[in-house]
Amino acid sequence: MFQDYDQIEQQIAEHQARIEELQEQMAKAERKKQGVIAFDKALVNLAAEFEMDEEELYSARGEQIVEWLVGQLSNDDAPDYIRTLKARVARTLKRDAEAPRRSAGRKASAAAKPAEPKLETGHYRNPYTNATIEKKKRNPKQLNQWVAEHGLEKVQSWKI
Repeated sequence: MFQDYDQIEQQIAEHQARIEELQEQMAKAERKKQGVIAFDKALVNLAAEFEMDEEELYSARGEQIVEWLVGQLSNDDAPDYIRTLKARVARTLKRDAEAPRRSAGRKASAAAKPAEPKLETGHYRNPYTNATIEKKKRNPKQLNQWVAEHGLEKVQSWKI
């Protein structure tokens, strides 16, 4: 009977320690939240002082923002907004790939098309999306999109 009492006391102490730990985490999170609010206010004030709007600020920092986002894409425990961004980009790429292309005639479109970039047969993995494509004879559309977006040399380095 007294053993049960001791065990209960021990469990209470463990739970109280856990509660204190969680309260500390909550206080830190609240402090960070206040910091984000203060940062946002300071940013708005600086933008007003230097007569900048939000779009100009994002344009000036765009490259760093993109690099940070790309780094987050491979993170398995990424925040919800990163997963949402991934899904939206995937939908847009899929929609663009599926969009029907109409031309005046088969010969006219063939003559206007530049030659496909020369890539060796094999598998290519895009490090930004972790998508893998197999190239047999002709380049798949997705592989051509990668070449257009990232350049031939970069895509050649993705061969696995």
